[in-house]
Formats: sequence, C-alpha cells, structure tokens
Amino acid sequence: MSFIVPGQGKKNEEVIGTRAGAKPLAPEAAAPVPVEEPPEVAIAGWPPALQKVVEDDFRRTNALATYRWKTADAALVDVVRGLDDLLDLAADSIRNDEPRRSRRQPRKAAAADAAAKLLTELPFAQVADLLGIPADEIDQAIDSFGHPLRRSRADRRTALRAIKQLRIQLQQVEITRDHTRLNRLLSFIVRLILVLATAVGSQSAAALVAGDEHLDAVIQTAVGALAAFALERTTGALRDAWHEHKPATIAAQSHKDLLESLADTDALVDPTDDDHHTTLVFRVLVRSARAWVACFQLDCTFAQKLEYWQVLDELPEALRTPSPEDLQSLHNRLQALAPS
Repeated sequence: MSFIVPGQGKKNEEVIGTRAGAKPLAPEAAAPVPVEEPPEVAIAGWPPALQKVVEDDFRRTNALATYRWKTADAALVDVVRGLDDLLDLAADSIRNDEPRRSRRQPRKAAAADAAAKLLTELPFAQVADLLGIPADEIDQAIDSFGHPLRRSRADRRTALRAIKQLRIQLQQVEITRDHTRLNRLLSFIVRLILVLATAVGSQSAAALVAGDEHLDAVIQTAVGALAAFALERTTGALRDAWHEHKPATIAAQSHKDLLESLADTDALVDPTDDDHHTTLVFRVLVRSARAWVACFQLDCTFAQKLEYWQVLDELPEALRTPSPEDLQSLHNRLQALAPS
C-alpha cells in the first residue's frame, strides 16, 4: 500500500501552514477539491469511543485540507468530546489495575520472584518511547516501578490528577478552536489508550502474554507507572519525543520493527522458555500499537488506514492461539501494506 500525502506544491504548503497555526491563504478559485467521506469504522476490538474519534478526526483534517473552516471547527468539537470519553476509559483502566494479593504466601513469594525476573526482560523502553518519553529519561521512567506493588497507589493518584488536567486542556481547545494544540493532545491520548490496553483489541497484553494472575497484575502496574510518568510530563508541558520525527519516518520504522518481531514464528508458536516467549509477544503488541498510531497520523486515504488497522487488529487473537501459517499470513499481508 502506498500512503500518499494529498495535494502538492503551493497548496500543500498552505495546508501544512494551517495545521501549524498559520493564517491560511485564500484557496484558489479552481474546481472544488473532492471530499472523501470516511467509511464506517467497525472493528470489533476497538472501543466505540475510539472508533468515533477516528471518524471525527478524519472529518476535521479533511476539512482543514479542503479549506472548510466551519466544518473543521465543528468536527474539532466532536473530537474533543470523543477524547474526553477516551480519558474516561483511561481513568477506569488506571483505577482498576490494583494488584490482587494472594492469601497463599508461599505462592505469592514465588510469583513475586518470577514477576521481578520477567520485569527485567520485558521491553518497557519501547512502551516509554511510544508514550513520548525522551530517550534520556526512559531509564528514570523505568526505575519508577522498581517496586511496582508499593508504588501502584501513588502512580494511580498522579495519573488521575494528570487526566483531570488533560480535560481542562481539551476544554480550552474547544473554546479557542486551536487545531494545532488538538493535534498534540489527540496524539498523546490515543497513544495512552493503546498503552494502557497495549493493543487495540479488548485483550490486554498482560492477560494475553502471561496468563498468571500475579504476573498480569505486576505487568499492568508497571505499564500504569509508565503511563503516570508520561501523563505527569505531558501536563507539565514537557517535550513529547514522539513529535521529534516526521510521521512518515515514524510509520516506516514502526512498520519495519513490527515485521521484524513477527518474523520469528517458531519462537512465537512453540516457546522453550516461557519468559522469552512472553517478552516476544509483548514486543509484538507494543510495536503493533506504535504502527497503529503512526498510520493514524499519516496523510493517506481513510480506506488505506482502515485496511492496515484491520490486519493489526487480528494480531492479539493470532498470538493467543498461534500457528505458523496464521502468523506468516499476517506478516505477508502487513508487508504488502507497507507505508511509504
């Protein structure tokens, strides 16, 4: 699949300037630009709020690209309200990830040892990167959950306070009609949702890759700690490293990394080391989430994006009951849809 930036020459520069907050130049009195209507989003694994945000933001960006300012501003209001609904989901996820403590102390101690070992192997640096945490702060972020069971309540309070601040920022965007600011908030909130679920589908990576209640809880708490760290940075107006590269660059690298993580079908299907298998599956899901967001931010047709997302949405189930044939098929389909 080829992702093509719409428009060219002077007109493309005008669109980019408008999205960056500059005053738009008057459109030329030429033939009207055809308006692409998004097909209905109907992917089973997506929360309805995410489907609505995706559709509404397509209307917004398409209206901006075709100089329909009133339509763009009306869609902005819908996007803001949809993001507020997504923050409800994020807050619920953060509140509900309290680790369950076992009454069987020997079992608990053994599970804690296994969880501590697994935490050192899982690619949390890639989760931090997806959240826009700069490379020079990732170690600090990961160190923040060195003792996840003890830190979880403080992390939840921090994250929930930051979510309230994000709601205030969304309200300001709705009043000012600031599309540039909305772009950044939209990007972060969508990435936050994908990280808290780790995949677009309803099955979280923790439950999918571990299967043990204690391990699931520890992984979820660690991911929650990273989310809290990123939320605190975002509401403090600190830089979001996600935006330091062009969308096309992020999309190409994310796609390449995902294909690479899917290439070792033998290890994904028939693991000899449970921890290693868990790490491999977790990496696939995190890279899938990164590829999802990268595709979302490309200037390509809605139909192309939807085709790519539909394949990504099949990954959780394929990893839950893996077969070499299914994984190879997904790999080949994704390869054929390479963003460019």
